[in-house]
Amino acid sequence: MSRSLVLLLSVLVLAGSAVAAAQTPAPAADLKTLISNLSSLDYPTRTDAAKLIRRAAAAQAVPALSDAVRRHPDEYVRNRAFILLTAFNDRGTADLARTLITDKNDRLRESVFKWLEQHPDPRLVPSLMSALQTEIAEFVRPALVGALTAVDQDPQVQRALVTELNRGLDFFRSAVIDALGRRHAAYAVDTIAPITKDQGPLQQYAVLAIGRIGGPKADSILSAVTGAPQEVQLTVRAASCLAGKGCDTHVPALSAAASTAGAKPAAVRAAIAGLAAIAESGNAAALRALLDLPGRTAALRDEVAIGLSTLALRRPAVILDWLDSAPAPSRDAALGLLKDGFDSLEDDFDEEQFFAATRAMYWQASDNSSTRAMTAALIQRLEF
Repeated sequence: MSRSLVLLLSVLVLAGSAVAAAQTPAPAADLKTLISNLSSLDYPTRTDAAKLIRRAAAAQAVPALSDAVRRHPDEYVRNRAFILLTAFNDRGTADLARTLITDKNDRLRESVFKWLEQHPDPRLVPSLMSALQTEIAEFVRPALVGALTAVDQDPQVQRALVTELNRGLDFFRSAVIDALGRRHAAYAVDTIAPITKDQGPLQQYAVLAIGRIGGPKADSILSAVTGAPQEVQLTVRAASCLAGKGCDTHVPALSAAASTAGAKPAAVRAAIAGLAAIAESGNAAALRALLDLPGRTAALRDEVAIGLSTLALRRPAVILDWLDSAPAPSRDAALGLLKDGFDSLEDDFDEEQFFAATRAMYWQASDNSSTRAMTAALIQRLEF
């Protein structure tokens, strides 16, 4: 038997095992014990607990998780229980989330605000606006801003967000700029535009936001960014492509800048982040260029892993669709990058949403299809 045939059979066996594992229901277990194990110091114990809870029947898992969110004495468990609960897509999650906006658990508030960004409710505007005046946790406030951008049809919210652009520490301001850019908030362009000229930590955020928002003013604003460091110039290239201009030249230029020998680390990061941002918009050429970088320069692997994984968490469908159609060698390389990137990012909430999207794609695919095998392999590789 040839070596290539042996390798092919091995791949098929592994894929079949992954499919079986994804299809097999979790064995009956004490859900309360499993939920408590989510905070175990032993890594296999807590990851296995999460796997079993995910595979439990919704009729049993949802009430148990909801109760843990409300009453469990371990604050870490409360947050993890909420995150796992969100993947079940239960209607009652909305009512639960509303009660947690002012919860004492800051990690839980962060997860709740992230969930509210994905499930906006205009009735919560007063509560979110109130939270904006009192929330000081540096990792919670960006999630709160994201939740507010999702209900920014309200002029009161728009005014508040525009005010936040020039208020507080740069860390908070960067989160507002980023969120408004992703929201395509045209009402904020005139306030973001001056920041694109201010050399400093906010400049690249502002440039990319203008590109994402696009519109008639974008070209003139980006053209006015002159005399900036190389990393900012590369970000301008990415922003111009996002605004709909020159992608055919900007994508190759970013790829070349990332892989140029002796390039400054800041320029490399900017080029990779720019490619990831363009790929996030659905540009297939940028995604291919991003994934080709480790093969050209092995030292770029870690940065590419983070860029690709950030893209996957923000736009699961883009990555899942690409994986579904990619040739096996490219797909396997991407799975390795995603595994390493997810481990580096450690974003429990967004990773759970990616798993939920993967699981949904798995069940929508027909039995024995390549899509089902791909999603099962992804679930196994990422240890969901």
